[in-house]
Amino acid sequence: MTTTKLDEKQYELVNQYVGMLDTIEEALKYVKASYTDLSKTEGDRVLSDVFMAIGQISESNHLLKTAFDGREGIQNALTQFDTVTDQAWKLDGQLDNSEMKQSIVQKSLSPAFSEWKATIESELNPYLAH
Repeated sequence: MTTTKLDEKQYELVNQYVGMLDTIEEALKYVKASYTDLSKTEGDRVLSDVFMAIGQISESNHLLKTAFDGREGIQNALTQFDTVTDQAWKLDGQLDNSEMKQSIVQKSLSPAFSEWKATIESELNPYLAH
C-alpha cells in the first residue's frame, strides 16, 4: 500500500483527530465505570462531553473525506461513523433514565465506538508514521 505524504496541515488534522478518538474512548470508559464506582461522580458531565466530541468528529469527517478523496478504505471507515452516531442518538430523551442510559452506553455506544475507532485508526495510522 502506498501512502501519500500529508502536508503539515493535513498531518496536524489527522494527528489531532486520532488523539480525540483516544480521549473519547477514555471518557466512555469513565462513564461505564461511573455506573458501578460511586466515587466517579462526573459520569453525566463526561457523557455530555462525549456527545459534543462525537459532533466534532462528524464535522472533522467531512474535512477528512475531502483530504482523502479517492482513498476508498478511509472513505468507508469515515462513513461507518454513522453507526456510532446512530447509537448516540438512542440516548436522546433517555438521560434521566439511568438504567436505559447505562444499557445504551455499555451495550451499544461504547462497543460501536471502539469497533469503529479500530477501523479508522488502521486506515489513518500509516499516515502518521514517519
